[in-house]
Amino acid sequence: MINIISIIAQIVGAFAVIFWVVSIQRKKHYKILLLECIANILYTVQYMLLGVFLTSFMNFTSAIRCFIFYKKRKENQEISKIWLIIFLSLIVIMSIFTYDGYLSLIPVIITIFYTIASWFKEANFLRIVFIVAAVIWIYYNYMVGAYVSIIGNVFEIISGVISLIRFSKKDTVEE
Repeated sequence: MINIISIIAQIVGAFAVIFWVVSIQRKKHYKILLLECIANILYTVQYMLLGVFLTSFMNFTSAIRCFIFYKKRKENQEISKIWLIIFLSLIVIMSIFTYDGYLSLIPVIITIFYTIASWFKEANFLRIVFIVAAVIWIYYNYMVGAYVSIIGNVFEIISGVISLIRFSKKDTVEE
C-alpha cells in the first residue's frame, strides 16, 4: 500500500536537496547560508512527515541558525561566539529530550558540525563539512526511509567536490 504522507515527504525532500546542492555552488558564504536556510525548512517538513522528530528539530534549529548567520554575514558583521554557544547548547538540550538510540545521535553530531562550520568565515571549510556530512547522511537517510534524500546526498558530494575545485584558486573568505 502506498503511503501518501511518505510520498509527500519524498517530494519535499527532493526540493530540499535542490536548494542544498545549489547552495554549495554559491561563492559567497552568506548566499550559501540563505539557500541552506530554505533547504533546512524543507528538511524540517520532510522529517516531520516521516515521524523522525529529532532530525526535524535539528533542521528547524539549523534553519534559524542559518537565517541569523546569513543576516550577520550579509551585513559583513562578525558572528559572536555567543550565537555559536547558544545554538550548540540548544542542539545538545534538544538531543537529550529526544534521544532515541544511537541512530538519533547522527543528526545531532552533523548539526553540531554544520553549526561550527557555518560560524567560520571560510566557505571552503563549510563545503568540506557538507561533503563529509553527506556521506554520513546516506546511512541515516536509508535507515529512516528518506530515500530521495539519499540520491540528494550523492549529488551533494558531487556538487561539493565540484565547488571545491571551482573555488580552490579563489579567495573564499567572506569579502
